[in-house]
Amino acid sequence: MTDVPSYSAGQRLLDPRRLGTTTMLSSTSKYLNDPRLRHWVSVEALRRNGPDMDHYGGPLEIIDIFRELDDRDEINRLFAEARKRDAELDAWFEARFLIPHDLEALARLPEGTLGREYQKMLAEQGLQADFLPFDSTATDYDYFHRRHSQTHDIEHLVIGYRYDPLGEFALIAARTTNLLRHLGPELGEHISVVSNLLLSTGIARFGCHYPQLLPPLYKALGEGNRIGEQLNSPLFMPRYEEMFEWTVDAVREHLGVVHGPDYEDTMWSLGEYFDAA
Repeated sequence: MTDVPSYSAGQRLLDPRRLGTTTMLSSTSKYLNDPRLRHWVSVEALRRNGPDMDHYGGPLEIIDIFRELDDRDEINRLFAEARKRDAELDAWFEARFLIPHDLEALARLPEGTLGREYQKMLAEQGLQADFLPFDSTATDYDYFHRRHSQTHDIEHLVIGYRYDPLGEFALIAARTTNLLRHLGPELGEHISVVSNLLLSTGIARFGCHYPQLLPPLYKALGEGNRIGEQLNSPLFMPRYEEMFEWTVDAVREHLGVVHGPDYEDTMWSLGEYFDAA
């Protein structure tokens, strides 16, 4: 079987179940059936770090893949059902709150405030605010991803794990646990699949090439999971921009983020992870 990242638009694929045999993978899993995703998973799980692979290339690629794989009608139906059950969630969607992030203005805020620390974190990475490729807010599916991408880096600061490899996965643990708690497993199956593929392939990559980072990774995942579980409201819902002038500690206290005894800042892993390449 030849496995390639994509097929040409004009290629006609016969249903292998009618043929009785196939030279291609055929599964009840739409994920396994997608050649682009199979290629992505194998590369991300097995590769070593190197200058030829951009740090953000993998996440951006899988976002593009799932723009086609996601069953948007089904997700919107599930969101509609969730809105009927939850007045706060319904109001959040109805408001469609979005606001541009003025990094120059945030740079003038006092040290230690949420807005200033957010601006500094983006500057350290050479990133612009709200850089992930989501634009539309037309449907609940669109708005959820648009807003969820806008608050991603803010949530790093709120839970206390930044943009290092361990911190990225700790945020996935916190977000996923929190999503499943507040939106339920049926919606969570759709909404968290990309994050969980990033996490699972990351663990495989660590195991293949950076096993010394596995113990602190599991520790960070446990703490992220605990933080996501303890929050009484969804992590994606606050209007963080209205708290930009608060200290980070005040924001955490307001939201109920309390670090446990296993918490540690994992920024040290950034150098070890990439220097080991």
